[in-house]
Order: sequence, then structure tokens, then C-alpha cells
Amino acid sequence: MITYEKALETAKYIRNDITQVCEYEKAYVFSNPKDADYIGGVHSPVVVLKEDGSSTNMAAFVYSGTGKELGMRDI
Repeated sequence: MITYEKALETAKYIRNDITQVCEYEKAYVFSNPKDADYIGGVHSPVVVLKEDGSSTNMAAFVYSGTGKELGMRDI
């Protein structure tokens, strides 16, 4: 299990303009409010899994079924 600080470090390495985080049971989702003006690409949120610190984008996380398998929900 990784800490929030380590997850933030990982997300900022991938994308240095993140300003928001949404914590889910199994992952942190980092984004920027300006992302709402775009679809995908470099504006995709960064998902960091709490279990092992691996990262992915939101679309891959949700559409692969991973989000459901991980019990993704707001806390």
C-alpha cells in the first residue's frame, strides 16, 4: 500500500499540471479542472493504484473493468 504523498509524486512525474485529487477505495485519481474542456489525450486524469503504486489513465482504468474489480467508489 502506497501513501498519498508517493501517489502524488508518481502522478506529478507523469503530469506536472495536476491540481486536484479524488480518492477512491483502491486508487487516487489526479486531474486538473481545465481538463473538462478536452477529451482524452494529455488531458486524461492520472490514476495511481494504492496497492502497488502503478499508474494508468482514467479511461483504461474504468473501461478495462479494473475500476469495477477494484471496487472503485468515492469515500
